[in-house]
Amino acid sequence: MELKSLKANTRKVGTKGAAHSVRRAGEVPGVLYGQGGEAVSLSVGGRELDRVLHGGGGAHAILQIEFGDAPSNNSPAIVRAIQRHPLKGSVLHADFMRIRLDELIQTSVKIVLAGQPKGVLEGGVIEHQLRELEVECLALEVPDNITIDVSAMVVGDVLHVSEVVPPAGVTILTDGDQPIASLSLARAATEASEATAEPDAPAKEKEGGKSA
Repeated sequence: MELKSLKANTRKVGTKGAAHSVRRAGEVPGVLYGQGGEAVSLSVGGRELDRVLHGGGGAHAILQIEFGDAPSNNSPAIVRAIQRHPLKGSVLHADFMRIRLDELIQTSVKIVLAGQPKGVLEGGVIEHQLRELEVECLALEVPDNITIDVSAMVVGDVLHVSEVVPPAGVTILTDGDQPIASLSLARAATEASEATAEPDAPAKEKEGGKSA
């Protein structure tokens, strides 16, 4: 995964109004911590952070945080937590954790299903159940995503984590028994098949006694 640059400035920690002031200026308040170093309060450009979060790697992107006013704080990092506005969806606060590029890290990688399963032509529907995999590798070897070819899947197939072959240098930590995707008949087709298979219901007896 590409190392993405994110510009930042140190931020004075004060009252709640100070954070609001940062946001009004189009910045996002946050903190950088980890690797035995002191926590540093910072602010980053809202648009620039948005660009990073919606680019390759998404919220799991590998960043190089560069301080314009304190270069000694520069460090590679990953996004550890994002707090969003409950209605607007805008980022209110961001936590960044320092990492080392020469050490293994644990992070999540998006799963992409590729190809049209054979079972779809038989009336099947594919259900994508697991969207991310937990992996361990060097920071710059984290893949943008893990693509899985599902074109050979037929009705009744279930794809499990254990069947995924990761890229070189990447170890999958997610439980191998977890299902990633399954392919089954569409509900309407299943219900129609069951209805056809049911025996005819017995005729209802006429009310009243037997004729003399």
